[in-house]
Parts: sequence; structure tokens; C-alpha cells
Amino acid sequence: MKKYLYISVIYFLFAGIYAANAQPYYTIPDINLRNVLIRDYPAYMNAEGQLNVAAAKMMSADLNLDNADIQNPDGIQFFEKTGILRLRNNRVTNVSQLSYMKNLRRIYVNGNQITSIPNLADLYQLIDLYVGNNKITSIASIANKTTLLYLNAAGNALTEIPDLSALVNLKTLALDFNSISVLPDLSMNSNLQQLSISNTNIHSIPSLPTLLNLEIFNCEKTNMTDLSGLHTNTKLIKLLAQNCRVSTLPNFANKPNLTTVNLSENYLTFEDLIPLASLPNFSVFTYAPQKNISIPAYVDIRERNMYTYQIPIDPALTTNTFTWYKNNTPLLTNATGNYSFAPAFMSDSGIYSAYITNAALPGLTLKTNTSKLTVRTCMDISKLNISVLSSDCREGSLIDIAGTTVDGAVAPVNYILQSTSPVKNMTGITATQFPNIIPGTYVLQATDSRNCTTYKTFLLDKGSDCESVFSPNGDGIMDNYFIPDIGTVRIYNTSKKLIKTLQVPGAWDGSTDAGGMADSGYYVIIINESGSIGVSLMR
Repeated sequence: MKKYLYISVIYFLFAGIYAANAQPYYTIPDINLRNVLIRDYPAYMNAEGQLNVAAAKMMSADLNLDNADIQNPDGIQFFEKTGILRLRNNRVTNVSQLSYMKNLRRIYVNGNQITSIPNLADLYQLIDLYVGNNKITSIASIANKTTLLYLNAAGNALTEIPDLSALVNLKTLALDFNSISVLPDLSMNSNLQQLSISNTNIHSIPSLPTLLNLEIFNCEKTNMTDLSGLHTNTKLIKLLAQNCRVSTLPNFANKPNLTTVNLSENYLTFEDLIPLASLPNFSVFTYAPQKNISIPAYVDIRERNMYTYQIPIDPALTTNTFTWYKNNTPLLTNATGNYSFAPAFMSDSGIYSAYITNAALPGLTLKTNTSKLTVRTCMDISKLNISVLSSDCREGSLIDIAGTTVDGAVAPVNYILQSTSPVKNMTGITATQFPNIIPGTYVLQATDSRNCTTYKTFLLDKGSDCESVFSPNGDGIMDNYFIPDIGTVRIYNTSKKLIKTLQVPGAWDGSTDAGGMADSGYYVIIINESGSIGVSLMR
């Protein structure tokens, strides 16, 4: 009894599937697809707007569904015999129906939102596949589709390209506007006539020399630097290499069919381009502008040093004219490209650039980038090293400046120490040692063998064990009282009368604001209206 029950279940299951496949009419779920079929293919729709499945399966004409705002293409799978499908510029995200349309020769589904390509293994006649401007992340599913002649996957979300060596019949490969930086080996794709990789990150194509049948090569807005892989190609018709990084060109003399060339916005110079201007077969030859020639963007030198700007182009060409500019004002025109400072002075600081022309190619002016030249003082004291070798509260200190660093100096370096109150030079006992240096503000002057001079100001305070006493009698010993703080001080006598106002750091020499000299006695110094110190003046 169970045996008969199982047979009955299986029978009804297959009967149901057969009935679904054999249904005479199918309701198209997408209203926009339904409307375009009613409008353009009325013979395949019934009065209720349903698809006549049997009739659709027999249709061999092209199926044109472009620009119809279709989101769901369900129903097109019944057009099994159609050879050409056009479903461009819609809102389709999934085209799994293509797997059932086994007679398709040409598929045009560009301009949708498709994320993947279905299995097309059973489409034995497929020669054209246009899936550009979608959201496809991989084309691995068609890597073995040997019948393909034309593959356009431009404008997708591809980050890598699979091995395409099985596509030996491929004539056109378009991969523009994808985030790819490497192409697979194309040496087995020797039938390629058109290769387009514009707006990608590709910088080289090692197998380019094997593509001897290539007629159109588009590498615009890529990182390509070297086109010499086209050297032995003699069939090239069009070369589009605008806005790359090209600095090396192929042989153009062996390309009699080459009529259109765009080499603008690269790193090419007159040496590269002048020989091409005389080729008779070029009907369109675009070579201007070119990218800036590189010179140092920033130059930092010291005054009295030598420096030369050099433009490293066209060493074998003697007909270039170089014009140098400073702050957009012409400076010098020559045939060498060099601009020298011998030596440089601080007034030479500015923004420099150069323009290069050649009478043989009047339509092109090469330019350098701008360079900011900063000329600093010929030397400066970057590290002041002061050692107090001995200290006497009356006689002052013996200091040594050995170990001071003077950047940019050319030895030997001589030092002069100068006091600021009063202004006078201090006599040293050696090249770096100075005796009897009382507290105060000093200027150290350094002069090198080129007579370059620089200055550094420093403060020398009294010793911690020295009392707050001074005697301004002009004998050079303890003649003033040095105040190392920063700000304003007010000096009062014992009667609380203001006698002197000073800006510090600085030294009080015992004088008053009234123009006289303070008497011997005790004085209070108020610093910035907050702190205070007491000092004794002795005469």
C-alpha cells in the first residue's frame, strides 16, 4: 500500500511542475516591463496584459527594453530564441534570467545597478557582453566564455581582473572607470583590436608588446609611464594617452595607419614631441599642455652660499629657450635652463619658476612647478652654551662660551661679548673666556672666516650667595643691580616715594626718573605690582 502512495506523490509533484512550466500565460511582475511589452510586442501579450509564454519562446527577433525604468526583468527568460537583448539604462539589480536565454548572441545591459553576472555557460553563441556602468564586483564567471568577441565591463566596482587567457577570440576589452591597478597576462589575447583602461590605477601592461593586432589603445587618466610596449605594433590607428605619467614613447614611424594621437598632460618634452610633428599620417595630434617639469618645491639656503636651479630636460637639444621668473616677473632668458645664485643674498628670497619654448613646436610651452626659495642669514647661534667657571659678588664672573653651536659658519669663528648697559665690548682672556662679567644683559657676536656675523642676546644673573647690594661709583665693580624678571618694576625709597620705573630685564644704575642719582640707602623694588625685593645702594 505504501508503494502505491509514494508513486502517487511523485506523480502529482512532477505534474505540478509540468503544469507551472506549461502555463500558457505569465503575469509580468514589473509594471514597466509589462507596459513596454504591451506597447512594442503586442503579439506576445494577451488582452489581460499577460505574456503568451508559447509565443515568447518562439520569438527570434531582438528584444529591446532600453530606457524603460524596469527594476525586475522577470519574464524575459521566456524569450529563449531571441539573439539580441537590449536592457540598457534601467534600474535592474539582478539578471539571473539570462542563464535561460540560450540563443543570445549579444547582451546589452549597461547602465543598470547589476551587482553580479550570472552563469552564462549555456549561452554557446554569445559574442557580445556589455555590462558597463553597473555595480559588478567580479567578472570571474565569464573568464572561460571562449566565444566572446566583445567585453565591456567599464564603470563598475571591479578591483581585480581574473585570468582571461581562455578568451582567445576577444577583440574588444573595455575596463575603464574601475579601481584596478593590475591587468592579467594578455599574451593569449593576441586578437585584441581595442583595449581601453582609462580612469584606472594601472601603471604598466607587461604583455602589451604581444598585442600586435591592437588598433585602438585608450589609457587616458591612468598611471601609465611607458608606452614602449607598442614599439613593434604596426596596426595602431588611435592612441589616447591623455593625462597619464608617460615619459617614454614607442616608435611611431612604423605605424602608417595611426591617425589620432593624444599625448597631452604627460611628462613629455620637446625632445620627445618634435620628431612626431612631421609625421604625415597624423590627422589629430594633441600634445599640449604637458605636466609641470619638476624642480625643488622648497629651497632653504643660507646667505652667501652658492645655489643653482637646473631644469633636467632635453640634454641633446640646443634649441630650447628658458625664461626664469621671480614672483611672476621675468628675470633671465637663456639656452641652458640654469639659474645661479653666486652667492645668494636674503633679497633673493621669493617664488621662482621657468617657462620653456622651442620654435620647432610653437604650440607648446613647458612650465616648471613653482619653487619657494628662502635665504636665511648666513649663520646663526642655534645653541648658546655658557659655563660660569668662577663667580665673585664684587668682581663678577668668569664665563666660558666654549660649546656654543653656530649653524652655517665656516671656521674659524671669532667671538665678541658686548654689555648693553653701558654698551661696551668685553675683553676676553681666551677666544671663549671672559672675566669680570657682572649680572646684566649681554650680546654675543660671532663672526666666521667669510666675515658673516650673527648675534645672540642672553642674561647673566648674580650668584645665589650674593647679597642684594650694589655701588654705582663708576669703578666697574658692582656698578648696577640687574633684575632678570620680565615686565615693569617700580623702585621706592624708605619714605615710600617712587623714584624710578624700569622695563626689565634690565639693570638699575642708581639713577632716578628725575635725572639725578639716588642716595645711599635701602630701596624696595616692586616687580609687576606683585613680587618685591629689597636692595642696598652704597656710595
